[in-house]
Amino acid sequence: MTLRDDAKSQPDRLDFVRNSRGADRLTRPIDLARKWSYVMDVRLHKDHLVWKDTQRKRVGRYWLLNGQVARQAIVTRQDAERDGRGILDEFRNLCDAGDEAILRYARTWGVLELCRHNLPSCHEFSLHVPLRLPDPLPTSDKSQGWNPNDPRQCVPLRREPLATWRFFSAQARALLNIAADLQSVQLGDDSHWTMLLSEGIAPARSVDAQRLLLRHVIEGWLKLGRIKPAIDDLTGGLTWTGADLFGELAVQIALAAEARDGQVVCVSCGKPYEPKRRVIRRGFNYCPATKCQRAAAAKRAQRYRNRKCTSGRGISTKLPYRGLFQGRTNDPLFSQ
Repeated sequence: MTLRDDAKSQPDRLDFVRNSRGADRLTRPIDLARKWSYVMDVRLHKDHLVWKDTQRKRVGRYWLLNGQVARQAIVTRQDAERDGRGILDEFRNLCDAGDEAILRYARTWGVLELCRHNLPSCHEFSLHVPLRLPDPLPTSDKSQGWNPNDPRQCVPLRREPLATWRFFSAQARALLNIAADLQSVQLGDDSHWTMLLSEGIAPARSVDAQRLLLRHVIEGWLKLGRIKPAIDDLTGGLTWTGADLFGELAVQIALAAEARDGQVVCVSCGKPYEPKRRVIRRGFNYCPATKCQRAAAAKRAQRYRNRKCTSGRGISTKLPYRGLFQGRTNDPLFSQ
């Protein structure tokens, strides 16, 4: 459960970093664009999570992946969000959870896609921050090196130690606890800093200095998730892209540390805003400005007319469409 039944009667330190509009949850609404997941058959094997990539098919000069796998991953995440579950709320508890709990989490939200460095495979190689990292994984397979299509990115091993999941979960919990302490103008606990900082580095005994150090550590998480701005092909505006699960968790922690209730880019004016409700992933979200709300109303009316014209023609509506030129498609590349 992500909601705290005793939230009102027994307030705790994390109340300082909870989403004020999310029923006492830590998870914020964001429209971060994650890559499409073709991970399948996630299971437990000897203190590890193991998984497979979907089979590729050669069609002419191109390789095609099974879009049904990516669509099912989207639906699973959407169902979890509608049930009130939170990606960050559940992740911070995995350090104390059993193996089955980590398996359920990975089947819902995705895997870390760890490489031979025991880090998310999309990580940047120069973090330039004093962040404690897990020890690299021992591997003799020379093919598990860099991605030949992108020399800046490693190749996932498809085998992830549960100890590494608990390591990063403990870091996420420590980040949230320190952020809550600093927002209440208190120093972060030394035991939490020890989980985050490299050996030999100690935080200064100053709230301002620790706030700056916390930002550096969170920046390290963002670099591990390779969070970067990109131009949205459909709207022409800027959006934030994250390569995997770790990137989304890093963004969630950054928003919590800054006491932001979320961040979404308006497709009409292109400005970021804090949403008051669950957002549509990679969809058309509009800020509260009058002009933008008028544009949203016009789009809703247009979609209503389109549904009336196409009702009864057998068009699938399992996923909301978002195709080029308002087209309709089942391809997950253009789905919310």
